[in-house]
Amino acid sequence: MSRNPTGAFLGGLVIGGVTGLVAGMVLAPRSGQETRRLLRKAAAALPELTADVSGNLQLQAQRWTAVLQQQWQDHWIRFQLAVQAGWEAGRQEHQRQQNRG
Repeated sequence: MSRNPTGAFLGGLVIGGVTGLVAGMVLAPRSGQETRRLLRKAAAALPELTADVSGNLQLQAQRWTAVLQQQWQDHWIRFQLAVQAGWEAGRQEHQRQQNRG
């Protein structure tokens, strides 16, 4: 299955946000104690952020699953109709050949 662009975007957003947050805190002109406190605070918020992203990804997966199931059903019906039409055309051709002979 191909990659979901929305999921990839959200994943990149989270990774980029966390990376930017850590880099900003490390490079910021704060004391070590204050920086560590901010890092602990950011780390404490990470599970909630992860849960939100996970929930969004699950919703997207459910939506795409429904879309793909509908497309599969549509293609399956078209395939069945094409097979039936082929059988009917073959039967009619067979009858024509018998009527000639």
